[in-house]
Amino acid sequence: MSILFYYFENKDWNRLIPSCRPLDNSNEMRMLSYYLSELDIEFSQNILTSLEDKNTKSLDISSETWQVIVDGDNVILSSIHDEDNNDYKATIKRNTFESFVVAWADFLKQDSVTDIVIDSQS
Repeated sequence: MSILFYYFENKDWNRLIPSCRPLDNSNEMRMLSYYLSELDIEFSQNILTSLEDKNTKSLDISSETWQVIVDGDNVILSSIHDEDNNDYKATIKRNTFESFVVAWADFLKQDSVTDIVIDSQS
């Protein structure tokens, strides 16, 4: 499972926008890339702080578009706007999710606009 982190130029805003896309066809990576693309550094750090407490078994870290619930060792992602559509639902292991959020936060902090490929270990 891999995701590409990259920047694209928004000509209307005259700036580079961070984004990501899955490098495989898995629903999990597609959903995760949609979610990560909405996170800024501050929200990413808040998520990581919340995930540090391994005793926390239930946690809601939803964004404006994606419902994201930590349930024990799993993270469940689904569309807030199309919650009955199984194409917009996925479950990812908590440690995999956390490693991608760490990588996304690091990507957002970098000074360059270099594309980065992130692979999960699971």
